[in-house]
Amino acid sequence: MYSSTLFTSLALTSSALAGYEVKWDYSGASFFDNFEFQPDSSFTNGFAQYVSKDEATAMGLASIVDNKARIGVDMNNTYELSSTGRKSVRLQSNEMFNRGLLVADFAHVPVAGCGQWPAFWVYRGEQAEGYSEIDILENVDKTTANTHSFYTSEECSVNFDVGSPLKTDNCHYDPQGAGPQGCSFGAEEGTFNQAFNDNYQIIALQVEADTMKIWHFGKDEVPADLTAGTPDPSTWRAPTVALSPKSCDFQTAFSQFHVIINITFCGSWAGGPDWDAQCAAETGTDCNTWVANNPEEFKDTFFGFNSVKLYQLSA
Repeated sequence: MYSSTLFTSLALTSSALAGYEVKWDYSGASFFDNFEFQPDSSFTNGFAQYVSKDEATAMGLASIVDNKARIGVDMNNTYELSSTGRKSVRLQSNEMFNRGLLVADFAHVPVAGCGQWPAFWVYRGEQAEGYSEIDILENVDKTTANTHSFYTSEECSVNFDVGSPLKTDNCHYDPQGAGPQGCSFGAEEGTFNQAFNDNYQIIALQVEADTMKIWHFGKDEVPADLTAGTPDPSTWRAPTVALSPKSCDFQTAFSQFHVIINITFCGSWAGGPDWDAQCAAETGTDCNTWVANNPEEFKDTFFGFNSVKLYQLSA
């Protein structure tokens, strides 16, 4: 817990004086060299079969097109309901980070509507002690507004400097617990699905000892300092979400982050109440059956990345 005004003041002063320098640059032909292809499909109980790098490459699910990384799903085959689902990709970065400014420059986010559950997020890893997760781009089905969620195995109450929570101000996550889990926020309308592709390009996550923030930037409003490779978030417009610690040590609760990129289907979110509300009447069937039998619906269900970059404060 941060109870020292002096410590917070020093942290803010340090952040203000130091500049951000690029530490990772995942882009171009080497984009996939920075990631592990993970075959585990059990995390969300989704109807997706994550494949190896060799299979993803052979099927065209992972490719470089016009110097952009394309990460998609099988849009040619039907699947048995007894299978683990439509073939897809889940990537985890080889490197991890604790503090910094993570910037995703999107050429395209997944579009399909019914059944999809794409996500760009960071987390500590299944095998590590404790748990940390921040969902940067995530939602399901036909929704057109992004959501952001913060989860930690630590008890962690936060101040909402910008944004209002959908659940609670305690970001604690217990996989066996009942009731609200983690801190979740709804982003502005137009930040997910095709609406994002029409209007937006950049999502940035800042994680420091005294703050966590997320911004969305449209194609015509990317900060000049970010384009120049010398970002200064203190000069940017207000973020979508900004948190500061109330009774929480951010350095313990939110750390050891790998970048995750994945597209799953159905499962506990896209195939649950959201399916019933958005897609059941339109499709006339359940989520798994729809996804299994309609490959043509997923031709635009892919991520396109110009780059993923991590900036950290210089010493």
